[in-house]
Amino acid sequence: MAVGIELEPVRRKTGGRVHLTPHVPDSGPVVTLCGQTFAEGTYEATDAEADCRNCLRRRDDPARVSSAFFQSDAGAELLQRSLEQARSRPREERQAPPAAPDRGRGEARRPASPPARPRPERPQPEVRELRSRTTLRQTFPDVYLSPDGVIVHVADGGIEHVTFSGPVDVRRREGVLTVRIGDVVLEFDIR
Repeated sequence: MAVGIELEPVRRKTGGRVHLTPHVPDSGPVVTLCGQTFAEGTYEATDAEADCRNCLRRRDDPARVSSAFFQSDAGAELLQRSLEQARSRPREERQAPPAAPDRGRGEARRPASPPARPRPERPQPEVRELRSRTTLRQTFPDVYLSPDGVIVHVADGGIEHVTFSGPVDVRRREGVLTVRIGDVVLEFDIR
């Protein structure tokens, strides 16, 4: 049960299970922890032990107990008890660590994550024809991907196959064939 909160047993006047509620009012309806609402005049406070399984299970859930307090118009009492409990705590316990900068309203705060570990640098493929300084990311053994989406398959230190769905520029100058595929530049000696 939530600390310092006494739940009261209540039963229908016609008999049946004994339920738990934050407060049995003198008049008006009463809402039990299991979510039942008893109309005015149909219930009575009792000294019997609660035997409603749902009420017994929910009495240990602070959210359910708090919700029941507000449903039974005893929310002010719950807030008052919470304030009294906070005032009674020792001063040192009340001092919280420095707050993180405000991230804006409505945004859930996440617990602090451990510092990011630097990713190990993957070696770039040793390709004779590759002239661009584009960083290629290995996706499979012998298959690399450029930031623009150029897929390069390497075999025996040379280009085996290139796949790209975009513009390709091919130029030949003095025995050298230069191929620009997206952000990848390849040069082939054609002498």
